[in-house]
Amino acid sequence: MSNLALRALSAAVALPLLTALILWVNPLGFGAFVMIVAGLALHECVAIMLAGAPAKLRGAVVALGVAFTAALYLSPGYALPWTLAALVVTAALTLLEPGEIPGAGVRLSGAIFSVLYVGGLAAPLALLQRDADHGRAWVLLAIGVTFGNDTGAYFAGRAFGRHKLYPKVSPAKTVEGAVGGLLATVAIMFGVRAVVAPWLTVADCLLVAVPAAVLGPIGDLVESLMKRAAGVKDSGHLIPGHGGMLDRIDALLFVGAWVYVYAVHLR
Repeated sequence: MSNLALRALSAAVALPLLTALILWVNPLGFGAFVMIVAGLALHECVAIMLAGAPAKLRGAVVALGVAFTAALYLSPGYALPWTLAALVVTAALTLLEPGEIPGAGVRLSGAIFSVLYVGGLAAPLALLQRDADHGRAWVLLAIGVTFGNDTGAYFAGRAFGRHKLYPKVSPAKTVEGAVGGLLATVAIMFGVRAVVAPWLTVADCLLVAVPAAVLGPIGDLVESLMKRAAGVKDSGHLIPGHGGMLDRIDALLFVGAWVYVYAVHLR
């Protein structure tokens, strides 16, 4: 089976289940799901960023990152204290398990990055579902524009791609693909507005779609940079056709954070 067919099959199985969970009346169900996803993605992230670190440190970073996600979800009003605590505790854990001293600084930065990157950016989607007006719809929109951008970029890049976007990090991405992804995200937002969400304004559509078309590829490229530096192709093999959990949510982490900020604080 081709990689594209595997990706389509995985999406056909997972997306209806994910949609049902998002629409479930009890928000704690989706909140718990986000914690599980954060744990799986953190496990893959530390395998990349802390490959040579002691196993105890890797396990502690995963646990701390999930705890950080849970703290932000349960008490978002204390986001700054939680972030400061995460920084201090991560530094202390690295100090207790430094491994070889010449590489301790790299491990310290990798541990802190992992906690903030996955642990911090996983929480906004769960908060969005629970706290925003039309929260469940906003979560579905964030997922829709993220995956739509990726799909539009893939097919536009295959059909028209000539100019490399960032070959040092991701040789397959093209400028034409990025434009196709942008057009796809805009089309999705206006299509949803026309068919099922008339409460969306034109400004909503543009202020979600355009930043998502920029932030999604940035999230993808950040993970590609991590993998290229570590010499690995995928973060894992959990999802057929997609690689690991982090491979699947790398763009969504960035887009979800923006949609949360826009829907809850700026709109």
